[in-house]
Amino acid sequence: MERLPGFWVANGKIMSTGFQCGYCQKSVAAIDGIYCQSRDSYKKFATIAFCPHCNFPTVLSDFLDQRQIPMPKKGAKIEGVKENIEKLYEEVRSCYSIGSFNAAVLLARKLLMIIAVDKGADEGKKFQFYVDYLSSQFIAPNNRSWVDKIRLTGNIATHEIPDINKEDAEKILLFVEMLLRLVYEFPSKSI
Repeated sequence: MERLPGFWVANGKIMSTGFQCGYCQKSVAAIDGIYCQSRDSYKKFATIAFCPHCNFPTVLSDFLDQRQIPMPKKGAKIEGVKENIEKLYEEVRSCYSIGSFNAAVLLARKLLMIIAVDKGADEGKKFQFYVDYLSSQFIAPNNRSWVDKIRLTGNIATHEIPDINKEDAEKILLFVEMLLRLVYEFPSKSI
C-alpha cells in the first residue's frame, strides 16, 4: 500500500461528515475526528471520523482505493437462521465491509454447501452436487443461474489469479441474502 501523504491534525473537530458507519450500520453525521492534510496547504487526504452513535473510528479517504474503512456491511440480518449459518453469513458480510472480496466470495461458496447439508443434502460431496441440490429444492428455474454464479465466482477466487472485484462480491452477497430469506426467514414466519 502506498504511504498516505500529509500529517494528522488532531484538533478533535471536523466539518460535519455524513456516512454510514461500518460498525453500527447507522447513517450518521460526525463532527468529532481528525484530518490528514498537506503540509503546504489545507488539502485533506483523509479523515478519521468518530461515529456519534457507537464512537468507533471510520477512515474516509479520496486517496485510498476505498473511500471508507470499514465500509458498511452489505446485506441485512435474516430471521429464522440457525446459529452456525448466521455466524458464517455475518462473516461474509464482515469480509465485504473491510474490502476482502475474495474471502467474502469463498465464504459465500462454503455457506451454500452448509445450507444444502442443513436442508438434507449428503455431506462429503463435490460442490456441484450442493449447487444442484439447492437448485432443485429451493430455487425457481429462472433464478438457478444465481446459484451457479456463486459456484463460478467462488472457483475464480479459489483457482485463478485475478482478484474478485467489489461488484462481483456485492452480487454474490445479494444472492446469498435472498437465498437465506427464501430457505429460512420466510418459512419461519406464520401467515
